Amino acid sequence: MSAFRVLLSPRVWFTIAGVVAALALIYFAYLAAVASPEENLKDLPVALVNEDQGGEVAGVEVNLGDQIVDKVTGPDSPAAGTVEWAWPEGRDGALKGIANDEYYGAIVIPADYTGRISSLASPPTVPIAVVNEDEGAEMNGQQMRLGEEVASRITAPDSPAPPFVEWIRTDDRGAALEGLEEGDLYAAIVLPEDYSQRLASMSGPPTGGQPPEPAEIGLLTSPAVRPSTTALIENAFSGIVGGVSKATSERILGGLAEQGVPVPLGAVISDPVVSRVSEADVSAEVGPLPRAPEPAEIEVLTNPSAGQTAALPAQNISTGIVQAVSRATSERISEAAAERGAQLTPEVAAVIGNPVRAEITEAQPVGPDSGNGQSPFFLAFLANLSALIGGAVVFFGTGGAAKGLEARDLSPSRTGLWTVRLLLGFVYAALAAGAELWVAFGVVGVEHEASTTQVYLFLAFAIAAVSTVTMLFAAALGPAGIGVSAVLGVILGLVSSGGLAPLEALPPFYQAYADWLPLRYVIDGLRSLLFYDGSLDAARLEGGLRDTLWFLGDDGRSEAAGLEDAVWMLGAYLVGAAALGYVICLVQDIVARRRKPKVEHTGEPAATAG
Repeated sequence: MSAFRVLLSPRVWFTIAGVVAALALIYFAYLAAVASPEENLKDLPVALVNEDQGGEVAGVEVNLGDQIVDKVTGPDSPAAGTVEWAWPEGRDGALKGIANDEYYGAIVIPADYTGRISSLASPPTVPIAVVNEDEGAEMNGQQMRLGEEVASRITAPDSPAPPFVEWIRTDDRGAALEGLEEGDLYAAIVLPEDYSQRLASMSGPPTGGQPPEPAEIGLLTSPAVRPSTTALIENAFSGIVGGVSKATSERILGGLAEQGVPVPLGAVISDPVVSRVSEADVSAEVGPLPRAPEPAEIEVLTNPSAGQTAALPAQNISTGIVQAVSRATSERISEAAAERGAQLTPEVAAVIGNPVRAEITEAQPVGPDSGNGQSPFFLAFLANLSALIGGAVVFFGTGGAAKGLEARDLSPSRTGLWTVRLLLGFVYAALAAGAELWVAFGVVGVEHEASTTQVYLFLAFAIAAVSTVTMLFAAALGPAGIGVSAVLGVILGLVSSGGLAPLEALPPFYQAYADWLPLRYVIDGLRSLLFYDGSLDAARLEGGLRDTLWFLGDDGRSEAAGLEDAVWMLGAYLVGAAALGYVICLVQDIVARRRKPKVEHTGEPAATAG
């Protein structure tokens, strides 16, 4: 078949190869921008606020908040090279910056941070009463009060008791029960009235043929105290009683030896003091005691309105920093407790295992109908695509109409046709913006803070600007200009706009390109209007042009969360493209007029407009 001879045409294969090569470049440009966002991430704007008032830790005045700041901003920080730290005035300053879309998030160290860590680093205090009811007894011809000796030994500075115990001496059992009832005491050790008398019965020859009974030391526990703490108290009590019993046994045996009295057989002499644990008859309404300690908190302010792609990395970095601080603090407190030999209740040990926690606060929240904060990007991309299509349709549609007029010797000038194209572009922008917002707000219910009128005016303005740029490329390059506009504004624009990844996570070329990209400013303007309660009156004349000329050195954010920059930059694109279009069309008209006599002389048809 002769049709297959087309396959032998170099033009066909060169065309296919050229398109594939162009697509390969597009694929590279697209994938190179989004393939490694974590590696490219740098200078992510996050605020850091230290409100810690400091305090005393282990007898030394310190400010742990300052230490965190030094660690977080140092070269070995988890955020080194990734975050550009901002230093607002207090938490309110951070909230104000987030509300103006200056920061993707903030870390706030609270005023009581050092105080909370100090409370965790100190051993827990457990108040226990020592009630001595012992009435004494005569031993070896002397009046002895062995209960007082035991009570003094227990409460002495070199007591064998654990360091977490705070001893409270009393001779009144009723006062101890009242303290247990009110939650002022966690337990009470009771030396009974016959304590000395029972031990005295072992210090001489047995009488009456009855073996002596061991002396008892009682422990009254409270049902209001946590079981884990009660278990620690009981364990410590057993150790105390064991030490008292051993010392008492040696004392009794020594006394019997001095008297030449044979040691009676049995276990009582070897273990003359035993323990008895019972639960006091008090209510448990004051419990559970001790109250579980609370970890220190570092507040992480998030900014969902900045978009999920930007807010989530900032939140992950901030919470990662808090986790790193928590691990370091846990190791420091655990080492200090081990050096002191401090015993910790399970509740305290659990908190020390994770002593610092992140309290997440959505400083600039978004509602359920916001696409997780991505609705400005989607609306802007649809507007950008609509402008590209509209610009192509208006340009080539008017060009076709101009050819029809030319056939009737009514060929319009290119400058006149450019004016018509601009007017039709504005009409198209007004209609397309209305259709997009009718679907977005009326049908789907996308949330927005600014009025529908303001959003509509901005969206129509943005579509008009981008469609004018599209028609400019078409006027300069013909049909190829639409392709160039699609590549620069849609394909590269999609990855450079900050919608798929934060601008700070893009390679340097794309970040620089984004500064010139209309789509980026359309997203900023819509984000301000939808989430930050922006208002078009932010695009005031005073300072507006200066703020827009970022390439002169002023790259700070302007008013209304970037809306001012967006309006001025899109306005510059609209006016600039319209003016350049007139220049190009004027040149084309001059060239056409100069060629027209030659064309008529040779009998060839005149050049068509558009």
